[in-house]
Amino acid sequence: MRVASFFSGIGGIDLGLERAGMEIAFQCEILPFGQSILRKHWPGTPLKSDITEVQKSDIPDVDLFAGGFPCQDLSLANQGKRKGLEGSRSGLFYKYAELIEAKGPRWVFIENVPGLLNSAQGKDFKIVLSTLDELGYGVSWRVLDAKFFGTPQRRRRTYIVGSRGTLGSAEVLFEPGTNSIAAGQSKGTRNFIAACIGESVPGANLFSIQHAGIGRRASAGPQGKGYRNDGETYTLDSRGSSDAVCQTDAPFRVRTATGISKRMDGSRYRAIGNAVCVPVIEWIGKRIVEADKKYYNA
Repeated sequence: MRVASFFSGIGGIDLGLERAGMEIAFQCEILPFGQSILRKHWPGTPLKSDITEVQKSDIPDVDLFAGGFPCQDLSLANQGKRKGLEGSRSGLFYKYAELIEAKGPRWVFIENVPGLLNSAQGKDFKIVLSTLDELGYGVSWRVLDAKFFGTPQRRRRTYIVGSRGTLGSAEVLFEPGTNSIAAGQSKGTRNFIAACIGESVPGANLFSIQHAGIGRRASAGPQGKGYRNDGETYTLDSRGSSDAVCQTDAPFRVRTATGISKRMDGSRYRAIGNAVCVPVIEWIGKRIVEADKKYYNA
């Protein structure tokens, strides 16, 4: 299967789909730091910058459109400032939908923050679903957390899959029967939603500290999360300087722990904060490949 990737960032979605056996045939990313990463790892793939300038003729024939349109206007981190799909950044969904209509891929994949579900009292999510429905896609959605896919980080995201003319999307995001979940706070081991994912790190050797919670108890509220070393970390913040992850046996300096140069820290943290969990994307991608064979005889 061939993929057109939009809002590509540093290529997390692209890497996950590539690991699922797909080919990345097109990318679009506006930030120079992200572009440099994409050019390094996908040097022969056409790369466009501004999605508002992308035309139908720029995009090769592909089977899947994939992308997480900007979340800043939807995120709960921006309480009181959420403009939803009326915002200039998250409103780029409309351009994404325009290109989907123009090219008509068999599959559409969207990743975004859980805040998409209740932005504008649910009206924005209704727009996303109804738009894909009007374009002829059977649409399914699910919130998945990275901590159930073998990664030591809590990162809940909304995943939307559309399959043209079928409800194959439901078979991608959902499995028959029940799934085991971890009860209570993590103790370093997990029960995973995805049966194909192996065991997590059995013990912790990192501390995670969020700036609003430094000096506060670990059970502080969502805007003051404190610290933890119980096997997982809070979602990294794309603003860059607000979170620290340090080794338990190292001085409290994030640069000492990561070995990243000063000039790269800001861009790196912004990119990581906006990135996706690759194992989740790989899991979804493999299920899309199987559903594609079933519904489209690919």
